Amino acid sequence: MIKEWLHNNLLCRLNNSQIKLLNNRYANAIIASTMAIVPLSIVRGLVITASVICDTAGFNNAAVWFMQLQIGFLSLAPLVMNIYIAVHWAVRNRLSQIYCIALSISTLMIFRRILDDNAQFFLDISIPMALASGIIGNVLQEVVSKNLLKIRQWKDNNNITIISFFVTLGIIALFSSVIKLGAEIYVTNTMNFFSSLSLYFYPTDFLHGILYVLLRSVPWFFGLHGYYLFMDIDVAFTAAAKVNISEWHAGHSALNILSPVFYDMWCNSGGTGNTLSLIICILMQKKNQHRRLLSVAAPMALFNINEPLIFGFPIVLNPVMIIPFVLTPLSAYLVAYGATYMELIPRISEIVSWSTPGPLKVWLASGHSPVAVLLYLLLLALGVIIYRPFVKSSLKQSTADNTDLDLLTGEMKINQPTDFEMVPNYSHVVEQNSYIEAQRKIEKLQTSGQFILYFQPQVRLTDRKIVALEVLLRHQSDDGKITPPVFLKYYERTGMMPEIDFWVMEHALDYVREHMSDAENMTLSVNISPQTLIDYRLLNIVRKVMAKPLPTGWQLEFEITESQKVQEPVRVAEVLDKMRRLGIKIALDDFGSGYSTLHYLTRYPLDKIKLDRSMVLGLAKPDGFCFLQQVVKLCTVIQCEILIEGVETAQELEQVQEAGIELCQGFLFHRPLPGNAVCQLLAEQHKPMSPTHQSVAATV
Repeated sequence: MIKEWLHNNLLCRLNNSQIKLLNNRYANAIIASTMAIVPLSIVRGLVITASVICDTAGFNNAAVWFMQLQIGFLSLAPLVMNIYIAVHWAVRNRLSQIYCIALSISTLMIFRRILDDNAQFFLDISIPMALASGIIGNVLQEVVSKNLLKIRQWKDNNNITIISFFVTLGIIALFSSVIKLGAEIYVTNTMNFFSSLSLYFYPTDFLHGILYVLLRSVPWFFGLHGYYLFMDIDVAFTAAAKVNISEWHAGHSALNILSPVFYDMWCNSGGTGNTLSLIICILMQKKNQHRRLLSVAAPMALFNINEPLIFGFPIVLNPVMIIPFVLTPLSAYLVAYGATYMELIPRISEIVSWSTPGPLKVWLASGHSPVAVLLYLLLLALGVIIYRPFVKSSLKQSTADNTDLDLLTGEMKINQPTDFEMVPNYSHVVEQNSYIEAQRKIEKLQTSGQFILYFQPQVRLTDRKIVALEVLLRHQSDDGKITPPVFLKYYERTGMMPEIDFWVMEHALDYVREHMSDAENMTLSVNISPQTLIDYRLLNIVRKVMAKPLPTGWQLEFEITESQKVQEPVRVAEVLDKMRRLGIKIALDDFGSGYSTLHYLTRYPLDKIKLDRSMVLGLAKPDGFCFLQQVVKLCTVIQCEILIEGVETAQELEQVQEAGIELCQGFLFHRPLPGNAVCQLLAEQHKPMSPTHQSVAATV
């Protein structure tokens, strides 16, 4: 009964919460900033290792120099996170990175001055302050921009950016001044409260030691290093441990059980979460996608650096994998504390760097105790036992449903599901790649080539003339290889579809104005995702791109896809109505293939309906043609143009015409073509007819 409840309720809820987290923009901003300092953390770990090696070899000056260097890296981390939040926000919202970075740093400096009048520079800051100032500043600027757009329509988008920057900075400065002058005592009391609250995590005894384990491991769920978050506690804890060991050597005091080295030995094997056990579990699983990750993560884990594994597996924003990540070091703490308390193993008598490999660190810190080394190996095995069911389930292969196309090579590959097989009906809800993996795919895509536009003609069947062009996105690699838009799912997963749609809209309109001005009375059809329809920037960007006139008789058309569920239908209906008032036609794409077909017809203002290719394939069935006729009659009732997609044979074309359809798009007429090929087609179509052709046409 308990197992069934665990499988059907707890894990299902945890996985559902993961979906929400992966699509939460604040969580995305935090993860983006924590990923930015991963290289910094790795370099810092290597520098500490170099310091330990130099100290062991007797190069004391070099050891001190390396240790001071790692302190500089540590101080720089919050500032880097603050800046990267601004960069992430700017890219996501198509804003100026310079303005966003300036606003984020300015907010940080103002907040720093509120807390300390003597603060002259902003390297002495905490990560929570860096994250909070970055998010608050940029969110406030977004709110100000929205309200300024409501007040009036700006001809130049730069005006709104500049004005919102100064207005936002003024609001922050004014608000901070009010707090400083009128509520300073409350700020002081609040800071004192948090300082006293942190004492509960200071590991003075067994129970507080448990809280300290949680403090070090739980923040990793958001990609935040517990040591970086509560550095003051660790600094004081380390200093106290050094004094205790020094007094013990002098014979003035007994050794404490708890010390930073105690946690490094028993709770941070391979890094926070005892991830060396996780690496062993992954190695035990044959043929899984994470074995390549281990080529980087495993050598670093020997020196207790585990950021590549935490972000690559991932542990971050994974409500399921965070369970063993916390439970493993907690179990190790309970066993090691009990063994030390009962004097089965000696107490820590030497300060050993956290970057020292596990068995060697235990041997040195315990005064060369073989029993302590044996306990270390037992705890490593215990960690494997805890991690294994979670890892085994998360790496289950599903070859039938999880084939994918590599973005760069074009080869088919097999992806591993991140869900748990025992959760009913969950595999079709969550995409195979995590949010972090999607970001990496996007970065790889953007650095290995460029986006280009293709156009697929739409033909009027009465005279076989091209009357519209649908814009399609492709990726061209550096070696010239063209990849279809299989990559769009990564942009959907990361919430960046508006960036793609805006780019396509702007570049397609510019291309039409520059290269297709000789063609007249055409429609340019641009696909708009549900994410873009609810983006607050859409109306402003549409007005901007439509400021320059299109060639004679050209119209812009937005295709909203019926194969994806719209999350805010009321808002979408309002946006589409405003678009039509701007002279933009609205087409419903993929009709008959997705969600709530009739609901779409009655709710949204539509000018054209594009019947999905499934309607064409259905013609091969006994009642397929009758069904198509009824669908055409239904669409005719709401007075929309009807276009059918995917016509590839003459027989299909004959049936489509017999059903009363006038517009067609398919390989029988034209495949998606690059811009220059479409320009040639349009030039031939609009070429004046010779007298001979005119007489023939008149005769016909």
